Amino acid sequence: MTNARADEDAPQVRAEAVPQGERVTINLTGKAVQALQRLQEMTGYNKTDCINRALIISAEIERMSREPGAVYWRETPDSDLMLVRFV
Repeated sequence: MTNARADEDAPQVRAEAVPQGERVTINLTGKAVQALQRLQEMTGYNKTDCINRALIISAEIERMSREPGAVYWRETPDSDLMLVRFV
């Protein structure tokens, strides 16, 4: 008779490896500088946090728009949904 625990029989799930931080230098266009400044004012985040969040959100939106599905936007709670297309 064995005393195997239930969790030993469960399938093992591998955690995705999260890369460590990386220092990069970027050149922003004038519009990007303005957007970054507006984002900082709206959120109170520093430049690094704003850029990190923007990249994460951008990657997620890109993933959603490429898979079978779509991205929709509603400007106000009462407005109709609008399909968003990224080109």
